Amino acid sequence: MIVRFFCFICLWLTSALAVAADFRVTFINPGYDRGFWGDVSRTMEAAAKDLSADVEVLYAEWRPYGMEELLQSRLKRGDPPDYFIFVNSEKSSARMMQLLDGAPSKVLFLLDNLSPQQRLGLEKRHIGLGNIVASVVPDDETAGYETARALISEAREHLPERSGFRMLSLTGRASSDASREREVGMLRAVLENPDLELLHSLPANWMQEQAYLRTREILQRSRIDLVWSANDGMSFGAQRAVREAGLEPGRDVLFTGVDWSSEAMAAVRDGSMTMTYGGHFFAGAWAIVILRDHFFREAMGEVYVDVRFKMSPITADNVDLYIERLGDRDWERIDFKAFCKSVDRPGGYDFSSETLLEAVEAR
Repeated sequence: MIVRFFCFICLWLTSALAVAADFRVTFINPGYDRGFWGDVSRTMEAAAKDLSADVEVLYAEWRPYGMEELLQSRLKRGDPPDYFIFVNSEKSSARMMQLLDGAPSKVLFLLDNLSPQQRLGLEKRHIGLGNIVASVVPDDETAGYETARALISEAREHLPERSGFRMLSLTGRASSDASREREVGMLRAVLENPDLELLHSLPANWMQEQAYLRTREILQRSRIDLVWSANDGMSFGAQRAVREAGLEPGRDVLFTGVDWSSEAMAAVRDGSMTMTYGGHFFAGAWAIVILRDHFFREAMGEVYVDVRFKMSPITADNVDLYIERLGDRDWERIDFKAFCKSVDRPGGYDFSSETLLEAVEAR
């Protein structure tokens, strides 16, 4: 009996050591465990399983100062992680860097980076920035430009009887770098097309209901041909208003969005949306890829990695492929080891949609 018990303990210890993580990460997520921000966390957790990382996710649920409170609570618990992942939502990360000052953990910025003004302010307060090892930020301006350009091209093909086109733009939060950059890209496309009239560019704060109300109000006094939205949710809010006005999305009014949501993929397939642009929720996974490389290569002098990756369009031409490979949203089907430089990719990072789809197929 004693021998059996001893063997059991040895086996348990061996198993525990076999699954022990190489490094620990705490991600302070500004949003909820669903929707876009839930997908960011889930891709991160899927990559962590492949790359031997222990990931803890704390959700601020958009509470004012919620991320700072979560960070304070995490630091009070002691035994800090090797890395914190911050999002500079509502420009809160300067305060978070002050709270973290003196702690041994390193930092990666995800989706929204510190601004130059924030960095300067921290330096003036003698807050060290040497523990920031990486940032992973999507090219939001190109996303805004490409979605607007796709709308205009679709309008010329499917609404040829109209001499000019009227577009409504629905943007996110005014404080969001992603929203501003997508809007800048959209405006660049508008300037390239003098036959397009931008009726309004209205903030709907990423919210479907606000987008519905704003679109309904505009439809009461103006014709709308195109609706450009900075995310998928706002596009669906606008589509609801269009349907209530007796119009058909995809035929009478054209729509695009950003996020690669399941609902948007289905809408692209049935023709009610021209395009959904995205893939940026995989930034959660790319963060773990980069931190694994940092963890194993730090001794080789790799100090800071700034990754700006492109998002990709899902259109009628490729939507079936994306639904087949990614429609079940089972991110554990992806082989995230294939993206690490410290495993078998000696060059730069390739976070393209083509490589992503290949990684799904490979597994």
